[in-house]
Amino acid sequence: MAQHWHGAPVASSGVHVRHDRVFPAKNHIVVVNDNGEVWAHPIQPGSVGGAFQLPGPAVAVHGVPPKFVILDKHHSRILVINAAGEVWAHDLDISSRFTGNAYHVQGPAVGHAAHDLEVYATKHGLAVRNSNGEVWVHHYVNRNAYGGASRMNSPPIAALGTPARYVFKSHRRFIVVNTAGEVWAHQRTAPWHQG
Repeated sequence: MAQHWHGAPVASSGVHVRHDRVFPAKNHIVVVNDNGEVWAHPIQPGSVGGAFQLPGPAVAVHGVPPKFVILDKHHSRILVINAAGEVWAHDLDISSRFTGNAYHVQGPAVGHAAHDLEVYATKHGLAVRNSNGEVWVHHYVNRNAYGGASRMNSPPIAALGTPARYVFKSHRRFIVVNTAGEVWAHQRTAPWHQG
């Protein structure tokens, strides 16, 4: 059963926010608006606190247009994947209220193909889901570099049947909510680092 959390409205300041740029992170909701500003709302069960800005340079508004903006698995960086497949990172420290300068994360192109639908952060790298339902994982070499992609050994995700409305990653599974409102879970049997 759903519970209404009272408090401050989220992503309602008048500056447009895309639905894929609102993230849960360390007892906060983080919002990146179309001006590149980063805001956070503290949350606790039943309530949402007022927004505060995380000062720093604009995120995802300069250079090659962004295709994906995601939060890394540890909630310590905002990752911007642009239309050329380059990955740029901004360090994020919610407790110190800080957003860092952009720096390039080295590696081959990620999520740049027309059929690439979504990019997800995992503990071990970046996972790309395409329109064929395939998931390709770029494993981190270190914090500032990742390698080539290897295909995840799984059946197609959200590629057959009723079209998907939402697809998200939750620990060891992908959850698909289709246009009929049905929820399907694709369980992952091997750890992310095993492809």
